[in-house]
Amino acid sequence: MPHAEKTCKPALMAVAVGIVGAAVAVLVTPPDQKLGAMVRFVMFHGASTWVNMATFTIAGLLGIAMLAGATSLRRWEAAFRWVSLPLWAVNTVLGVLSMKLIWGGILWGEPRLAMTFGVLAGAALVFAAEMLLDSPRISAVLDALLAATLWVMVLVLPNLFHPDSPVFSSGNPAYIAAFLGMVASIAVTVFGIVVLVAKRPRPRAEQDARVR
Repeated sequence: MPHAEKTCKPALMAVAVGIVGAAVAVLVTPPDQKLGAMVRFVMFHGASTWVNMATFTIAGLLGIAMLAGATSLRRWEAAFRWVSLPLWAVNTVLGVLSMKLIWGGILWGEPRLAMTFGVLAGAALVFAAEMLLDSPRISAVLDALLAATLWVMVLVLPNLFHPDSPVFSSGNPAYIAAFLGMVASIAVTVFGIVVLVAKRPRPRAEQDARVR
């Protein structure tokens, strides 16, 4: 327990620093000529989605490692899975709100919106499989499949209503710096939470269980 407490303190500090950093990055973002201050909301959503894609990817890679025999990574794989699902749910809501606020309605025909809901359903399926089946190997396979599916959809599906990488294509150093600050701050926050989840005390029955 003392070791776990020592691990949690830096993680909690990382979460606090990340939250403050994200708030500062949002506040220093200058208003856009067309979107006004709403550009901050859109950029935060994009930055959070980037980090969320990273957590899904890491969960998938850890799942592959688990299948290859690295069973000691089970706790970390599960932690990334548990953090990815609620974060993607939040990002789905942010995406829908950004459409509503900026374009005046929800563009249900947008392929990327369909992808968002598809990934959310897939993540919920993996979560349900973990809860109901309690089979680390099945969860590992599903994590790997979900990460692969996410990247296939990102690379294949088009953006119909907004350009790719609008922040970087703008060429505005203020927007680029603020966006990267959001990404870094959200990443610090999320990975701090992952550490807290991974290092949480487990019941003895779970500690003694073998990976099936």
